[in-house]
Amino acid sequence: MAIVIDEQLTASPTRVGLPSKSVVLRQTLHSDLGGESATLTYSLSKAHNVSFEVAGGPVKQIELEIQVPGNATERPDTVQLMEIGGGTEMAQVTIKMSIAGEDNTVNGSVTLAIQQD
Repeated sequence: MAIVIDEQLTASPTRVGLPSKSVVLRQTLHSDLGGESATLTYSLSKAHNVSFEVAGGPVKQIELEIQVPGNATERPDTVQLMEIGGGTEMAQVTIKMSIAGEDNTVNGSVTLAIQQD
């Protein structure tokens, strides 16, 4: 089997304005191989104007090289969201997550409400 998600992806806060303050994405996972290297990818749809805010500018995808331990471990990652172009009329945005390990790939997602000012 390999990578196992023990607790699904969650976000805090679940309601954000744009640009957002820090959003903490959390999930609990482990590897039944006793530990392994993996690639964790967070992505946003290219069909809307919400992107991740990173030092190099707005991006639709963040990729991290991670170590997945053999015991269930909570993994927090912090992201910030921003809009590019005109104001968004969206009520919510979904962050998709994919973890590609040695023997399998697991997926998840979390949806945030967009607070309109």
